[in-house]
Amino acid sequence: MKVFLGLDGGGTKTDAAALDERGTLLARYIGGPSNPHSASFGTALTEIMSAIDGLIERLSINVDEIAAVCLAVSGFSSIDEETLLKRAVQQHVLKQELSIPVFIQSEGQISLMAAVGSNHGVLVISGTGSICYGYLPDGSGTRTGGWGHYLGDEGSGYQIGLRTLKTVMRSYDSVCRPTIMTDMIMEEYEFKLITDLKGYIYIPSHSKAEIAAFSKVCIQAAEAGDAAAIAILTEEAAALSDTAAALLRRSPSLQNYPVVLSGSVFRYSPVFRGIFCSSLRKTFGRLNFVDGSLGAPPSTGAAMTARKLFNDL
Repeated sequence: MKVFLGLDGGGTKTDAAALDERGTLLARYIGGPSNPHSASFGTALTEIMSAIDGLIERLSINVDEIAAVCLAVSGFSSIDEETLLKRAVQQHVLKQELSIPVFIQSEGQISLMAAVGSNHGVLVISGTGSICYGYLPDGSGTRTGGWGHYLGDEGSGYQIGLRTLKTVMRSYDSVCRPTIMTDMIMEEYEFKLITDLKGYIYIPSHSKAEIAAFSKVCIQAAEAGDAAAIAILTEEAAALSDTAAALLRRSPSLQNYPVVLSGSVFRYSPVFRGIFCSSLRKTFGRLNFVDGSLGAPPSTGAAMTARKLFNDL
């Protein structure tokens, strides 16, 4: 039996999965963050090796049954960085007397594989941040967005969360009409007054993920019919639709492949998801949208990719 390892590394966690040649999930392992921009380069590599070791320990097999490994780690984006990562993993597995192919893919490619069983198509991510990927069968790829919370991230949890915070404060100042998001935030964070929000938000240690967490309030308020929340989601969904439309115009043949919707905003907000899809269909009517949350996790997609690339050798 051949076993294939897959690893999905990011700024929050490192998720590793192992599949057999039939595609059966054999084991998973969750470790700490491995994006070199969230930690040091050395720390990221250490976390990746720990995840591989932890996954192997959970497999009740002989190590010589492991046939290949595929990694997608955000932050390792240049050719030099990917080469360094590949060599480091090859040297690490050699310590266990394993000489196996090591494949490097993008987060977009493994997410597509997990969702639709293929590494070509369109992937639109709306989580803490946002980005659009497109991959063709020849392996070529393109992207739009993904410029971070200062330069972009339109339609992301961060931007929705930030706009939620600004809206409740403008409502307090009577610039905007009252919104139920004010009371929801006060209850969730146990504030006596909404002005207490200022002291909470400007704590230096707060990350963009903590700002993005306020998108949950907006999503819940929109489902309750709050006009201000619906307006935020409508505008942010339309902005992300514009980003995706630019990708499809750049590479028109991508219109023939599935558009996978991934990330927590798509998963939890029917309002956002519906507006995004309807907006994009106004220009590209025949698109086939796929809910990425219904598929396997990206780490499994990485293991599936390892199996495919190994069989293609």
